[in-house]
Amino acid sequence: MMRYFLWFLIFLSSAFPSPLPSAAPDVVPPDPVAILLRERFSTGPTPALELAGQVYPGAPELACFYQRRSFLPAWSSDRGPLPVADEFLAALGGAADEGLAPEDYRLAELQGLAEEVRRLPAATGRTALDLAFSDAFFAFAADLANGRLNPENPKRRQAVDADCASNPDGNAPGAILESALSTQRIRTALTRFEPTENSYRQLRQALLRYRDLARRGDPAPIAAAGASLQLGNRGERVIQLRQRLYSAAQAAGAELPLASPFPELFDEPLAQEVRQFQARNGFAEDGVVGAATLAELNRSAEDHVRQIEANLERWRWLPADLGARYVRVNIPAFRLDAVEDDRSVLTLRVIVGKPDTSTPTLSSSMKTIQLNPSWYVPKTILNGEILPKAAKDPTFLGRLGYVALSEARLRQKPGPSNALGRFKFVFPSRYGVYLHDTPSRTLFSREVRALSHGCVRVENPFDLAVWALRNDPQWTPEAIRARLDTGKEKQVRLPEAVPVHIGYWTAWAGDDGVLRFGRDVYKQDAELIRRLEGGKRNG
Repeated sequence: MMRYFLWFLIFLSSAFPSPLPSAAPDVVPPDPVAILLRERFSTGPTPALELAGQVYPGAPELACFYQRRSFLPAWSSDRGPLPVADEFLAALGGAADEGLAPEDYRLAELQGLAEEVRRLPAATGRTALDLAFSDAFFAFAADLANGRLNPENPKRRQAVDADCASNPDGNAPGAILESALSTQRIRTALTRFEPTENSYRQLRQALLRYRDLARRGDPAPIAAAGASLQLGNRGERVIQLRQRLYSAAQAAGAELPLASPFPELFDEPLAQEVRQFQARNGFAEDGVVGAATLAELNRSAEDHVRQIEANLERWRWLPADLGARYVRVNIPAFRLDAVEDDRSVLTLRVIVGKPDTSTPTLSSSMKTIQLNPSWYVPKTILNGEILPKAAKDPTFLGRLGYVALSEARLRQKPGPSNALGRFKFVFPSRYGVYLHDTPSRTLFSREVRALSHGCVRVENPFDLAVWALRNDPQWTPEAIRARLDTGKEKQVRLPEAVPVHIGYWTAWAGDDGVLRFGRDVYKQDAELIRRLEGGKRNG
């Protein structure tokens, strides 16, 4: 009996072992940088930052970014800066390749702060590093996406998430930065903010070529003394002309001129090279180096660099998505392109506004085309032009098809004299401008075509209408012609809206990658360049 009792005790001890003293659980001390970061945001959503003695407001994205991270540091560990910090510094060092200035993002100060933390990774230094690096990322990303001086929204286009949603839009700057930190791919993340259009990429490549020319040094300028250079001339100025044409073609990405056995002679091949240069720069292609062509040939590479930087900035003012099919008007080029899949499929000459009635830059969507449109005369044109002409010629209004709607309103009926011609391409905008045809066809042969009251007159508008209505089986080219022949007004709704982007680019590259320069008809380059070079930002 005792034996069974002992077995019972052994069973109980094995089934229910006595508790052993448990080891104390591992206690992970709170990250001191996280504590400091949390404290920094406790007083408000956007703390003031200080770097190298300069105080500036932090980016509005900072608060949500750190809240979603539970205020854990992003750019350093207790051993110093992480590799992504060095990669970001390298990316900022390449900001000039985008036409932006590294000093705008305090590159030198960030480099100094990283070295300090590398030597002594104290919590206060790491906190300052984290805030400064995140702020610089958001500032650089915003400038890549929207431009530094965007006239439509000089602050930010990206909406800041005031509620700090736990699952933000994957295209939001904070979400992109978080993903880049986890994948260690900061450079790749920054490319998501750049314009994706081929024209922007080609212009950026041209910037690198002109920068290289500026570093190597321009050829000697062509001496200004003497008459125009033309076929049959000889001498040192012709040699200088050849050198300038060669460097200009190389920087523009154009076909390089061939070497000549008679470099001092202005022969026919050289005249052809001059014509090609004139074509790339918006001059009449006469093969003669007159005053305007000479001045353009003698411009420095550094001047061109600043001009290209200004035009890269203008590209960043456009919407992030231009559309798969869209219309692009370049005011200084006097040119319209119908673009599909990032390639121009139709190019037309246009007439734009005069300097005192300039065509505005805008983005909108074309939804209708009016065939044989009426023209409702704007009050400024009515009082400034129409009524004075009618006062001198009593038959003027009747001959040109004007009908008075009231004392202050005048309508011009459809017909051969109608100021809008036979096509009006309509899109909403606060400026009240549109694309249209014109009866004044000879004006398209002019070299400078800044002649309108602000609207854009289109050469061969029939081709543009056919392209815009291509996906509507009802409106074939034959159907469009037939309706035009009736002389009756008709509003045609497009099967899908076509984005319209009117921009002001004095330097641009076509699908062939060759850089071209246009006339600064509204004298906007100098002011934009001055503002871009205006010094370091304050926030």
